[in-house]
Amino acid sequence: MPLRCVLSSGVLSLLLIGIQGAIVVGSSRGDTGIVPPIYRYDDFKMCRQINSPGVFCYVRIVLESKDDPIDTSSKIVASYRRNQLDWGMCVADCQREVALLDERERQRLFQPKIEVNFTYFLHMEVIRDQLNEYNSKYGKLINICVNNRLERDHQVYQHGYSQIEHCVTNDPLVVRSEFDWLTVVFVAITVTLVGTVLGATAIEWLGSSQSKDHVIVSAFSVRRNWTRFIEVNKSESYKDFGYIDGLRVFVNIYVLSVHCFMVYGAVPSSNPEFIEGLLQYRSILNFGATAPITVQIFFVISGMLLMVNYLKDIEHKPQIGFDYFRTKIANRWVRLLPVYHFFLLMTVVGHALPGLELGPIGYTALITERNVCRERGWENMLFVSNLPFSLVPCFLQGWYLGAEQQLFLGAMLVLALIWKYPRSIKPILVALLVISNVVTLGIIYKLRLEPVLPTKLSEMKLLFSFEKWFVQIYQPSYTNANSYISGLITGYLYHEAKRGRLSLDESKLYSVLRRVTVPLTAIGLLLPCLFYEHGFTRASFTVLLFTFIYRNYGALALCMCFIYCFRTRPGLIRRFLASRLMTTLGKLSYSVYVLHVPLLRLMLNYAPSILETSLTSIGLLLLRLTILSYIFGLVVYFVLEQPMYLVLKHYLLERSSGKAKKVT
Repeated sequence: MPLRCVLSSGVLSLLLIGIQGAIVVGSSRGDTGIVPPIYRYDDFKMCRQINSPGVFCYVRIVLESKDDPIDTSSKIVASYRRNQLDWGMCVADCQREVALLDERERQRLFQPKIEVNFTYFLHMEVIRDQLNEYNSKYGKLINICVNNRLERDHQVYQHGYSQIEHCVTNDPLVVRSEFDWLTVVFVAITVTLVGTVLGATAIEWLGSSQSKDHVIVSAFSVRRNWTRFIEVNKSESYKDFGYIDGLRVFVNIYVLSVHCFMVYGAVPSSNPEFIEGLLQYRSILNFGATAPITVQIFFVISGMLLMVNYLKDIEHKPQIGFDYFRTKIANRWVRLLPVYHFFLLMTVVGHALPGLELGPIGYTALITERNVCRERGWENMLFVSNLPFSLVPCFLQGWYLGAEQQLFLGAMLVLALIWKYPRSIKPILVALLVISNVVTLGIIYKLRLEPVLPTKLSEMKLLFSFEKWFVQIYQPSYTNANSYISGLITGYLYHEAKRGRLSLDESKLYSVLRRVTVPLTAIGLLLPCLFYEHGFTRASFTVLLFTFIYRNYGALALCMCFIYCFRTRPGLIRRFLASRLMTTLGKLSYSVYVLHVPLLRLMLNYAPSILETSLTSIGLLLLRLTILSYIFGLVVYFVLEQPMYLVLKHYLLERSSGKAKKVT
């Protein structure tokens, strides 16, 4: 299937989404809103300026509800829970309101804890003492205040139980306590990196020839890194696969668009009914269901390039040893760890960053993730945050890096096995592909899960931390192994076809796959909405069959595109993707992927109030995020990614192996 066919299908899908989105805008203007409001925030700025100590609390409220369709329906229900509210409360306002009530009225309005069958609050040890203090001071007050407002302002006489999540204050002692040793470490690392870049660049311009050749100067010099940045790779394999760097740019932008859409379902909004309205339309539901394709694309690319490079290496040096695999793994860690751990540390520091002023939705944007990362950040450091035992995500996008790292290590074991038994490469890869699909289908069957990614606003508030499909299917490495193995197979086919040892035109299997790729892709793209509209028996044959298609169509289509590309001359699209502009931007893909979520959180923190959702606001957020991500990605490339890779590679890999060479 030609690459232009896939891109044309994507453009058509986006056009359909735009048309139906416009219809949604027109139909949502007359909406009276959701009662009681899912989000209600007092004036954050006024509360903290006028009152002393200006305490503002973020509160989760639950009301009793029986037979909620979100829990009981066999369909996927995309809406918010009507019995879970997120309110921001000014304590001073509540004190004034409750003071007007007599003791009998206060007792009537107070609601003891309500037991519900869903998770609405994150219990974390790192903030337990803090929460106990908040609840002892303000818990009963806010409980009464919430129920008074439900009756007075919204004519809702069903009382809710209030759980304080966090409170912010103007108290200088509390503010000062947020600045701890981790903040000092982050500031010290940042200053050191920037200072080294400035110093190395100055020496490059003014220093002696001997000092210019020092590894630190060479690695951190802006001029030399600019040369590396715009340099064109001349290798033979890059001529065949250079367009992949351009493809990465567009896939990255798609990832950013998905996360921008998620923002309006996860953070406080003045009109949450708008996002619910969007999810009434098939095209939007199908668009949301394509999110796993981005994961499949990245895994296929990684697997294919790994196999291509491995086969090329053993062709040039057949007698490789285990040092080859050790070096490959170490080189990968040297490339990935500095940027990843720097932004992980930045997330742990959170709102204590020097000069950062907390905004109205700063708790949702910054503090929640900061608390989670302080408790569970070790999972990210070990690249295991994607596994099912890690229920609460720290560093949202880190799950992919964990899964990719696990698949890479697994693939290295497979390559070592192939190196040991080279004639068994075909049965090994086919067996692994079958096993990976059986494992996924087995989990779907046993846990009676949905066959497609369920876009549920009720789960988006906690970033799908407790959504079983995300935890058990979307994130684990073993349920994504089919894509990585498909990439390995494609890389093997490329190597064999290039050397004239394989004629795909004579393969019946290849002929069949060519015929079924487009129909299967159409099914995978167009039918997910049916599982929102109709109830299907979980663990049925229909569900398992669609699961198999849904979890493979993206990888199959991409592999067939890659096979088509290496068998034909580049057309207009491939030439554009392989252009100097796109391949240069492609070098920023890793930095942009890692930094865009912390950047998005900072942008949300500075929002003047809770967000108002519209297609325009989503589009503008995506535009700003894309531009800023690539600007800061360029800075990170020059200050952190490229310099630290060169320095660590020199001192840890080349020196330890006795092959240290001059860094140019």
